[in-house]
Amino acid sequence: MTHIHRSITIAALIDDVWAYLTESDKIAQWLMPNTFVAQLGHAFTMDCPPGIGSGAPVRCEITELQPPEKGRARLAYTWVIDEPFTETLLEIELIELAQQTRCDLVHSGWRDGEDTLRDRHEEGWDMLLENRLRPLLEDG
Repeated sequence: MTHIHRSITIAALIDDVWAYLTESDKIAQWLMPNTFVAQLGHAFTMDCPPGIGSGAPVRCEITELQPPEKGRARLAYTWVIDEPFTETLLEIELIELAQQTRCDLVHSGWRDGEDTLRDRHEEGWDMLLENRLRPLLEDG
């Protein structure tokens, strides 16, 4: 079992980055349309468009929700795909730096035989974090 780990530093305040992780309309701008509500235990879906993924929804449930406090924040939720069935965990930690925020993402729980799907997610996270999330916060 391997995991995906990505870390980027964004020239934005932690509260602004947090908003793009926890507000449905902002999540949709860089990740996917969704039914996210920032509430521990909330089950929601992400609508994965064909071409990027399977075209089927990703089913999620928030397992950790710690808003920014003392320069840190954490968010975690399950990430379940029905075809092929895959159940993983997405964890994001934000750490406030001087006028910047480090965003550490870990996508774990990949099992043997899921290498191709894991590799597609790894490429996806690279593109989403660098080419979609960062510009929204730095150029927005």
